[in-house]
Amino acid sequence: MKLSHLRPRFRFTFFQRQFLSHLLLSMLILVLLAAGFTYYMKQRTFDNETEELASVSKGIVRLLARDGEDPTSALQAFRTLLAERRTSFILLDQAGEIAYRDPKMPGALRGKAFLDELRAHMSGTRDNESFIVERGAEEPWVVVYRQTKLKPQKTELHLFVFSPLHGIQETMEALNQALIYMIVVIFVLAVAVSWIFSRSMSASIRSLRRTTRQIAAGDYTARSTVRRSDELGELAGDFNSMARQLELALRKLQQFETRRRHFIMDVTHELRTPLTSIRGIIEGLKNDLVHAPEERANYYGIIEKETFRLIRLINGLLDMEKIESGLITLNKKRTPLKELLEIVHESLEVLIEEKRLHILIECEPDLQVYADYDRLMQILINLVKNSIQFTAYGTIRLTGSETDTHTVIVIADTGRGMSKEELALIWERFYKADPSRSKSNSETGLGLSIVKQLVEAHAGTIEADSTPGIGTSFTIALPKSDRAASKDGEAG
Repeated sequence: MKLSHLRPRFRFTFFQRQFLSHLLLSMLILVLLAAGFTYYMKQRTFDNETEELASVSKGIVRLLARDGEDPTSALQAFRTLLAERRTSFILLDQAGEIAYRDPKMPGALRGKAFLDELRAHMSGTRDNESFIVERGAEEPWVVVYRQTKLKPQKTELHLFVFSPLHGIQETMEALNQALIYMIVVIFVLAVAVSWIFSRSMSASIRSLRRTTRQIAAGDYTARSTVRRSDELGELAGDFNSMARQLELALRKLQQFETRRRHFIMDVTHELRTPLTSIRGIIEGLKNDLVHAPEERANYYGIIEKETFRLIRLINGLLDMEKIESGLITLNKKRTPLKELLEIVHESLEVLIEEKRLHILIECEPDLQVYADYDRLMQILINLVKNSIQFTAYGTIRLTGSETDTHTVIVIADTGRGMSKEELALIWERFYKADPSRSKSNSETGLGLSIVKQLVEAHAGTIEADSTPGIGTSFTIALPKSDRAASKDGEAG
């Protein structure tokens, strides 16, 4: 085993990533803004100082123009005003020699190095252009250059007005100090805001993760409580939708498993009852326990009856399997509906007469139905037989009608009816509203379930309505054409 596998990996959480990314982005913006602001203010202060020195140079030039013969006294008075501003000036002639110098000029500025710096800017420097001189001085100085002429000789002079940069530096230091305080405050706010936003997103992700774990553990009722309007909220909505689909699929699977177990139990019971009866009769006949010919004939009749019952059960199961697997083929064609109803009447006439019932057929002769002939006959016979079975007296009414898109068949009886609970179960396999009577009639409990699936295979619908003590009616609606059936499917 490698040692790297034993070392705990650093877990860089989503919260930490979001928090650091927000904080770094805030700090990057803050640093850029602070640098830009500092540069702007420094440049602005320098420009203001330049403008002030240019104004001073303009005043000196005006004095020289007014008192050209002897400007010393005027300049001396003007120098008194400049002393408060720590501003000095010097005039150089064309040869670079001092024509006039501020008497109160700091000693450090009287040296050759400082004057050489000024002489270097005599050529190539525009009027009111500023520059910084550091050579020959203890501190940097801001200098503004201006060219003028001294009357009446009109001698060209070079005027340099300068002020220490220390004032600008003091201003910038104060500004930087205020900026530092502002950066600290903004940094604290950025940390707080980044913490809040990152914690909010992290809480949403933790909620989704917690819900995911619950679903992974088998709790399909778990839902995320995230309520956001961004993509994370949409993800939570999609996740909850997925969880609902999983819960629905699980319920269907559980229902399917329950139905499968019930189906096996019901089939086993339905098969065991006739087989047990047949086995007992065969053992009795085999052991010569039945001697009278009448009794033997009766037992043979029971064997035949139970065998037919098994055949009907197996055929019903095969029909249901074919329908559910989509293996059934429907050969649809148009057939007069009244003719079909009359054939059903004739096929079940014996059963009808035994119970002394009446059948009424109400259908227009030219009304046609678009369906598979054999399967539709199977549907009608099963429904009518069901009505005969549960009707002790009265009438069974077979009605045919039509709408713009469907042919409607109604089979109504005056039987005992069903309760709402019974009505909700009639389409289930092996369900028998009256188990004792159905057993005597060798019914399997598959008839109505097969009827419903055959109707749906025709893209039709079947509905049942029943009132206890009054009767039951089944309403079948079959599309008049495949086009109508496809439209119904699209609408559904």
